[in-house]
Amino acid sequence: MITGLVILVVGLLMFFYAWIHYHRAASTLSLVKQEDLVSYYLDLAIRLLPVPFWSALIGILLAFVGIIVILIKIPWVF
Repeated sequence: MITGLVILVVGLLMFFYAWIHYHRAASTLSLVKQEDLVSYYLDLAIRLLPVPFWSALIGILLAFVGIIVILIKIPWVF
């Protein structure tokens, strides 16, 4: 069960890192969003593709794996 909790925490930390990075990028590009949406989404993709995008995907997968491991390790005999 400890392993599942560790995997879950690591997954959530990776996802929140990507989420914070996304909000920082979106706030810096807010003026571009008002002028041209295509440029906004292209710049946002360029800023998020290397690390935050993969961090979010791996974080979501690790969170699901952690939840599954926790559910498997729960003692069902009371």
